[in-house]
Amino acid sequence: MNREPSKPMGKRGWRSIVEQHRIMLSAVFVLFALVFAQPTRSSLLWGLPWIMLGEALRIWASGHIHKMAEVTRTGPYALCRHPLYLGHALITTGFLIASANAWLFLAGLAVFAMIFMPTMDREEQDLLREFGDEYRRYMEQVPRFFPRLNAGGLGAGCFDWGLVSRHREWNNVLGLFGGLVGMALLGWLRGTL
Repeated sequence: MNREPSKPMGKRGWRSIVEQHRIMLSAVFVLFALVFAQPTRSSLLWGLPWIMLGEALRIWASGHIHKMAEVTRTGPYALCRHPLYLGHALITTGFLIASANAWLFLAGLAVFAMIFMPTMDREEQDLLREFGDEYRRYMEQVPRFFPRLNAGGLGAGCFDWGLVSRHREWNNVLGLFGGLVGMALLGWLRGTL
């Protein structure tokens, strides 16, 4: 039998898997995390502010972004190019703190980077194709993920609750509430709460 050797999964291979299965990969990690989480009252209380801050950032960003219609530079988009993912990172950090498992915390941060770094790369390539030099200038002026402190444009633009609804951010709020209730129930069932 004459078979071509399989190609090692390189950067492009992983990126392709992430592009096609990002939600499923995240769900698999969540199920894995539930096996090892040992939430306590204290860990939930320490995680909650991170979750709330992350969701507040996501709502703020959702109220400014006009996806694929313009290069949004106002609100949190004056601080960093991916405030929705930064908000998601804060939420993830909050749930990992709530899990009360240091190894799970480290694994969760690694999984987040493995999933969302390629996602940000792909989105930026799409935006460069769509907006060209305008997006390239934005990339030169605004950091990708970690916010700059000397941002102009924070007060510019108009926050729109209609955009928040259009982007279905309320589904995320309900999911976070369900996740917190689930963590509390898990802690109660395991006797750690």
